[in-house]
Amino acid sequence: MTQEQLLQQGLTEEQAAYVMDAWEDGARQEAVRAAMERYSFSSLAAADSIRRRIMEAELPLADGELQGVEELMESIRQEDPEAFRTDEPPVRFTVPLGPDQAPTREQIIKIPDRARRRAAIAENMRLFKGED
Repeated sequence: MTQEQLLQQGLTEEQAAYVMDAWEDGARQEAVRAAMERYSFSSLAAADSIRRRIMEAELPLADGELQGVEELMESIRQEDPEAFRTDEPPVRFTVPLGPDQAPTREQIIKIPDRARRRAAIAENMRLFKGED
């Protein structure tokens, strides 16, 4: 519906402008939602941040789709790659030594990086239960 059609139905110019703005805002939000469905994000916070950036970019809307969203998403990916989920499996801090072998308690204790050592302990808690 156009603003002229709304005016013909008896709305004032202010009312018609309000209706058109609301319609455009709804169409833009739907286009942003559809564009974001093509990507996987690492967290809800990352998705919310990227949604705000897309809205702030005020990309042109044509036939219900945002124009230039791919370029914007690529620039965001370059700035903050951790915001996007990858297809790679998550990093494991301990790698089994063989088909049925797990790291020993001594191997875990010798891990120099504190964060990796704590993660390895958490993954292999059975080795550390019953400590005195």
